[in-house]
Amino acid sequence: MADTIFESFGIPTKFLKQLSTTKFLGLVTEPWLLLLVQKGRCPDDPDLNISDSEIEGLLAESNTQIPQPWVRIVIKIKEQCTHREQNDPSEQNAMPHTLHGHLDSVHQRVYLDMWHSVFCMYGEGKLPTTTSLQGFQNLTKFQEGMQDLNVSRFLLGESCTPGIIPVYAVKEKGDSLIVIEKYIPHTIHSILAYSPAIINLSVAKPLFLLYQILKIMVVVHGHSARVGDLSIHNVLVDSNLWVYKSAVSMDRHTTEIALNRNESSTNVDTVTNSRIDVTLLEKIEYIEPPQLQQHYNQLSVELRDLPALVDLWVNRKLSNFNYLMILNHLAGRRLGDPNHHPVLPWVMDFSGPDTGLRDLTVSKFRLNKGDHQLDLTFQTFSSDHIPHHVPDVLSDITYYVYKARQTPKSTLCKYVRSKWVPNEYPHSMQRMQEWTPDECIPEFFTDTTIFTSIHEDLPDLELPNWCQSAEDFVRRHLEVLESDSVSEDLHHWIDLTFGYKLSGSAAVQCKNVNLRLVDNHMGVMNHGVVQLFTEPHPHRIPSYTSIQPTPPRLPKNMFIPSLPELQEENNTDRGQIKQIKGPESDRITLPKMYDPLADLNQLEASFLFSSKTFKQMPKKTEQEAALGLDCVMDAVWRDVQSFACLACEIFLKDQVQFQDRSWSLDDRFTYLCQVYRENPSVMPRCIVSLVQEVLYLHKSKSALENLTTRPHLCLFRYPTVNSRGLPPPTPALLLHPFVNLVPFPAYFPQLYECICNLKHKEQEIEQIRWKNNNLMEKDKLIKVISREKVTILQHFLEENQGCYGEEGIELVLPYVQDLFGQEDTAVQAAWSLFNLIGQELGQKETSRIFLPYLVRIFNVEQSTPKHMKIYHRSFLVQLLVRLGLSVFLHNFSTLLVEAVAGYRDYVFEDLYVDSGYTNNVESQRESVQELPPVKEECASDDDSQSYEDTAPEEGSEDEFVGDYDGGQMESGSVEDEEDAEQMSDMSQDEDSADKTSIHSLSGLIDPTQREESVSDLEEDTHSLQFQDDGEDRDISPQHNYAATDTRGAQSANSTKASGMVRSETDEFARTMSEKSESEVVNIKDVATESIKWLSRRLGCVLTAKYLSRNLIRMLTLCYLGDEQLITITDSEKRFSKTSRLVFGDRNAHRVLECLSEISQLYGQQVVLLQYIPCTVDMVTLAKKRLTQKGEAGLISALVLMRHVLPLISDTSLMDILQETIIKEVLGPTIKLVSSPSYHFPGGSTIRTVICHKLVDVVYVIGLRLGFEMTRNQMTGVLKDFFSSFNQVYGQQMLRSESSQSLSDNKQGAGNPAGSSDDYCNIKIDSHTNEYRIGTPVSIQSLDSHHSSWTVRKSHSLAHNHTEDKEDSPEGTVKDVEKMKQELADVFNPELAMASYIPFLRIFGNTHMEQFLPNEDLIRQLCTQYDVNVGQVDHSSEPTSPTEEYIPPPPSEQSAAGLVGNKIEVANIQTDLIRFGPIHRSSRILTLDPDETKCEYKERHKQRHLKGNWLAYWEHELGLSERDSMFNFKQIKLQTFEGHTSSIRALVALDNENSFISASKDKTVRLWSIRSFGDGSGRCKCQETYREHKKSIFSIVYLDSVQLVASCDSAVRIWDPFVNRTLRQLDTNGSNQPITAMTSLPAPSTMVVTATNESVLRYLDMRTAGYAHEFKTSTTSAGLIRSLTVSPDNSWIAIGFSSGLMSLLDQRTGYLMATWKGHEGEILQVKAFNKNTFVSTSFDNTMKVWNSEDIKDACILKGHTEPAHCFTFFRDQVISATTGNRIGVHSSVDAQASFTSAKLRSDTFKGVLTSLAVLPLNRTLLLGADNGSIRLLC
Repeated sequence: MADTIFESFGIPTKFLKQLSTTKFLGLVTEPWLLLLVQKGRCPDDPDLNISDSEIEGLLAESNTQIPQPWVRIVIKIKEQCTHREQNDPSEQNAMPHTLHGHLDSVHQRVYLDMWHSVFCMYGEGKLPTTTSLQGFQNLTKFQEGMQDLNVSRFLLGESCTPGIIPVYAVKEKGDSLIVIEKYIPHTIHSILAYSPAIINLSVAKPLFLLYQILKIMVVVHGHSARVGDLSIHNVLVDSNLWVYKSAVSMDRHTTEIALNRNESSTNVDTVTNSRIDVTLLEKIEYIEPPQLQQHYNQLSVELRDLPALVDLWVNRKLSNFNYLMILNHLAGRRLGDPNHHPVLPWVMDFSGPDTGLRDLTVSKFRLNKGDHQLDLTFQTFSSDHIPHHVPDVLSDITYYVYKARQTPKSTLCKYVRSKWVPNEYPHSMQRMQEWTPDECIPEFFTDTTIFTSIHEDLPDLELPNWCQSAEDFVRRHLEVLESDSVSEDLHHWIDLTFGYKLSGSAAVQCKNVNLRLVDNHMGVMNHGVVQLFTEPHPHRIPSYTSIQPTPPRLPKNMFIPSLPELQEENNTDRGQIKQIKGPESDRITLPKMYDPLADLNQLEASFLFSSKTFKQMPKKTEQEAALGLDCVMDAVWRDVQSFACLACEIFLKDQVQFQDRSWSLDDRFTYLCQVYRENPSVMPRCIVSLVQEVLYLHKSKSALENLTTRPHLCLFRYPTVNSRGLPPPTPALLLHPFVNLVPFPAYFPQLYECICNLKHKEQEIEQIRWKNNNLMEKDKLIKVISREKVTILQHFLEENQGCYGEEGIELVLPYVQDLFGQEDTAVQAAWSLFNLIGQELGQKETSRIFLPYLVRIFNVEQSTPKHMKIYHRSFLVQLLVRLGLSVFLHNFSTLLVEAVAGYRDYVFEDLYVDSGYTNNVESQRESVQELPPVKEECASDDDSQSYEDTAPEEGSEDEFVGDYDGGQMESGSVEDEEDAEQMSDMSQDEDSADKTSIHSLSGLIDPTQREESVSDLEEDTHSLQFQDDGEDRDISPQHNYAATDTRGAQSANSTKASGMVRSETDEFARTMSEKSESEVVNIKDVATESIKWLSRRLGCVLTAKYLSRNLIRMLTLCYLGDEQLITITDSEKRFSKTSRLVFGDRNAHRVLECLSEISQLYGQQVVLLQYIPCTVDMVTLAKKRLTQKGEAGLISALVLMRHVLPLISDTSLMDILQETIIKEVLGPTIKLVSSPSYHFPGGSTIRTVICHKLVDVVYVIGLRLGFEMTRNQMTGVLKDFFSSFNQVYGQQMLRSESSQSLSDNKQGAGNPAGSSDDYCNIKIDSHTNEYRIGTPVSIQSLDSHHSSWTVRKSHSLAHNHTEDKEDSPEGTVKDVEKMKQELADVFNPELAMASYIPFLRIFGNTHMEQFLPNEDLIRQLCTQYDVNVGQVDHSSEPTSPTEEYIPPPPSEQSAAGLVGNKIEVANIQTDLIRFGPIHRSSRILTLDPDETKCEYKERHKQRHLKGNWLAYWEHELGLSERDSMFNFKQIKLQTFEGHTSSIRALVALDNENSFISASKDKTVRLWSIRSFGDGSGRCKCQETYREHKKSIFSIVYLDSVQLVASCDSAVRIWDPFVNRTLRQLDTNGSNQPITAMTSLPAPSTMVVTATNESVLRYLDMRTAGYAHEFKTSTTSAGLIRSLTVSPDNSWIAIGFSSGLMSLLDQRTGYLMATWKGHEGEILQVKAFNKNTFVSTSFDNTMKVWNSEDIKDACILKGHTEPAHCFTFFRDQVISATTGNRIGVHSSVDAQASFTSAKLRSDTFKGVLTSLAVLPLNRTLLLGADNGSIRLLC
């Protein structure tokens, strides 16, 4: 067969692995397969350079990682047959889905079947015409019987039938067809044997497998073909549990042969009469390994043979080797598969030929590791460790070590150890046995070549010294395996490896718990440990008993003890005769090893084992009958019966796991009949109807009797009408929802259709890949089609939202994860699917599954314009809601900050690559999408917190009452004025409401209206859309925005709910190409607006911890690297004015903008207490260690200082000027930058930039202070800075001045004008306020030393020192010279000009001449720079002087003065002062004094930190991240007033900026939390719910459905976002009064209510109705006072008024325990984790309970009065008593420390009644009996 494949396709035989007689697994390359599909031919001479061992590894079925370019294919050879015209399944009339249509269809079908039966019985025996049999739907159309599928119809590109494996190629070869199919690695057997947790933990998954199989059967029957006998071995599945069926049927002839049986009986008393070719097995021991593998893989074992094989081995008629190889084969082990190779026991340690036998009663792993090591791995419990004893029987590493001598080095280095070390491999068999913890392999018993090494540096495997050769060793090793000593205990090894000691208590007792069997892995695997037997395996009969057919003959009874006595008597007295005792007078002594019952016990054990394991006794004879094929209906019935058998086998996997692929349908049916007969209850409820109506297992006796003599193909015939009045079963009938033989969930049809559509898209993509098109065209088409898959899944999730449940969502998840993991669809999947899927999963599961995908999307290396959407706050709201605030902050805050700095920006030039083709493609495939609504944002938007439809008496705005400036002031609204838009109606029907959409990326953020719509407006919190129209500010969901361009508008109008068109990237590129550079929108622009929005939403503490702190850190990175120091120009004046603009300023622009926004929001204290200390820290760090990051930190410190100075008041500036700014920032910076002792890794470039940024800071300070204050405070800085020039020019200028004095006089006499191009000066005229030429200085004297002034050399990281070490002042002369040159490059004429002119403006000419010792030097440098600039840019510079604004020169009257501690600047008339050519350079810093002071916006002043808020913020900011203790300071932050009676319940939302309260005043109120005032302010609620008639004692908020349930003995379900009641469950009729209520953990939509009769009723919030109920107590325990549910939803704890407590199994309703928990009434019960819960009572105790052992209660000591409410903060317990005491237990155990504090009367008034914690903010909400609620920290 392999030669035939080679002749047909040219695949060498070594690239083929034979799976059966007509099936091969092949290994080819992608180019080879591409050419075959495109051209229909194969390469003539394939270049396949790969070793045999690598081929063997790639062909191993357990290998799932196939490197490119290799591809595995399946090659099948089938007999060629003529195909008649087959039906198109799409032409079949689908069965009606209405009840009336279904009844009508069944009536027609039954009527025609009955007529057909009567006609055949009493008529002429002819079938009715086709016209009269339309009800059969072509099942009886062809009477000659069904045929195989026409393979040519399923070629790639010819058909897109999901579930049928596509065919790559078909070729005729004689009478056969050779078919190449796609390789699917897994079968249902792989799931049952190696991944049983997939089936064990879900019912929906096996049902969906059956649903898909039925769908495939409908398709195949529609082609008038048989499906074949379905089994767990031939039904293929992929990793997503999608079922595949091959178009090539491989069991048709097997069925025919099975049905043509011989009537003569067969005797299996001898070995040769068994179906097992034992003669072949006997030969296996001595044939070569290649033939061994071939014969081993072709072993065929059926059910009837297994009992006989066990009996043969027990009776020593089958060798140990052959029997163990058969067991390996049954366990699915494959020769040559490194992960699943057959195993045999190590039987000796090779110390001697007859010594050192191994103990077979324990595993080899236990022998090697010892019991102590196994106990450690089994008793260790952790989240990432599964208790077990043995990891595996044979690992792939051990396999390669065993075969190291015959395996290439490349393979060994890949799997064993990356570095080739020959000494690491065992050198001898004895060492090999000692080293390995795994079992042996058959090659050590059969293969003599395994000991010979093919490596020069690795010697042959050393054999024991008692062996003469490898052949001698193999022979003697095999003799030991077959010896009596090994045979006696071999059954123990079988129990350990394949038997009952793999599971249950036997595995634990034998220390044999295997990791593969207990890890509950969910991934589909095709290798692992398989347990064949669940009963102890019978032992082998010893040779000394089995050889003798009769009992052993007793020897003559000689009484040994009496012999010496007799001899002694004879010697003493020969004449006296003594009587000797006969044998009958003494006991009989049998041989020590003889057991007369051994044979009987052995027979009984063997039969008991066979009956329990195989459900039958060992058979001696079998009868077979030859039967013929029947009509088409028989074939269909056989398919249905094989399907039913398959369904039973899936659910009864423990009983059928040893099933071999060669089992016939008759054997499988017989086995199932016996299983059902022994225990009918073993069948799961979901398939009971299928078992009874399709398989007739409840009355299968007659079917079994006639099974071998039946005259038809199917197992048995069905009656015309069954007991339910239905016709015989067909796949379509089983799928019908009204038949309900298999209870398929209602969402299965939609789910199957959705996945089919996804598979269609995948097939389209695969067809495109195989087409001979342009590579770029392929990529474009593949991207477009891939994104259509997102839309398909989005429609399914929206239409079936809330219908598929937890198990259903697990079926969808793999496909969603695939889209998240693909680069082309990741962004669109996150945008469209994340909110929908997160709503179903809950926060915990959503974080576990999707957090890695989301982080990867944000961290993409090359961003595109599409990524702007995920940085927009509309998507960030989804992350906040679905992941939770804590997860969001810890994982995405830094990513947002990085985006603000421009590190995630897309490259604009990349958008224009072949956009024309994209337009053409996407115009054909336009599809849209919309963002699903997230209603939580209505409640949690920090600046849009007002709940909708507020009560008329409270208005739509917050009212704050507080003391401001000593008087009462009522604020109109907490909300900013621009954030006061009304929210939309949240309860509208999504089907009828028009949804706002995003038409294009250019409409995402339009630069023309970015400042208006993005910066100021908050997003619409219902539809979460972006702004598209800059003029229309209405953001209600009823309004559809017009797209930016015409195409977007047309696309929007053509769809029901407009969304993003497919060509949005190209549309965006075209739009941006028309914009200027400043108008181009990038990711940093979107991220900046999102950071601003987050800073308003998070509050002061979280903003400081997660945003501003990271922004400051990011500022340093903006200047890290040589590329960030490149000088740029700002022609559009987008950035802050600076002495030198570098590329880093461009990145830092948005970072500084965000920092300014935060300080604007929370006041100047943010600058004083966070920003400026950070600048000091950065300078201090640079002083300690000048690294690249340290010097970048210096720049960022100066940039940040320059940026925040305008945000500081005059008083604050004066307070920090000397001690902080000058002494800790400016002074150290000047010292660093001017000292030759410090080496900057960035060289002169970084020093220059630092100097320019230093000039900026000093200039801004000077403009703020005015002339007088600047002279008083900043003169020292002036002197220090300009003194640095003396280090470079000091000695030189002294020499030049002395040598030039005479020449100056001579030139002055000769040139009276005194003006020359070589001479210039800088002086200001006190009368004209103009600079004029002063004392001449020779310029030429400076040229020779500073030729590099105009050309600056940039330093790269490659030329810098790589080691970050502290600089030492000591160095070589060469280093000193280098540092001097570096300083000369920095303090050059350019820096002199850039610093002298700004300083002149703030200090004045007179002051600088007076206090600046080297002013003449600085002027000379400025003159030199001016001349050089004039020479270089003479042609481009204007000849007329430029006009710039500068302050007037100092005069006798001071321009500014210090009044107290406040700067007073006089209003002095300023003039425009003209400068000459010296100011041609645009780098001279010029600022308007108004730009140095920033006024805070009035709308933000209420939120500025002061008083208690400032103290709280400063305390939290100073806490270490590792400080986890809750430190209660009793600082009052806010008071919430509105309730008029006692607060009964408080519920804080996850966003921590809003909460809900319930009170005795019959109202429920919704509040927002935000900083304002000094802590004494009072605020009112956002919304009030007034529908209750009694006091409310309990409320719950379900985030999954965003609804509130409140209880006053009756439950009301209402929407908090529209204040509308959805359902009111009164206490009349069947609804009893409710005493307690709690919610189940997300994503559940259930609320548990407790009635006054101690019954738990489960309320479904989606349907607003009760689902089921559980009884909680068997005795009178009183009223239920409190409920709590475990976080994993496994149990519910109940507290009664009598002190009793109950524990209930949440999933089954089973009452796990009831006990006396407290002596008094239970006050509160709360779950801490999945095993622990805490309860409090009136008996003054707080107890901790373990759900697994409730007897051992831990008491938390501390309180001396009842703790009526408590909550958890991390691992701590925060409790409160009626005595207004707040207690904190450090942990939930007996060793917990306790601290408590009594609430002060000035902080809290009234009696404390309720408590809630905001964990991230570390604050408490306390409710009082007077109706007030206070926020304390």
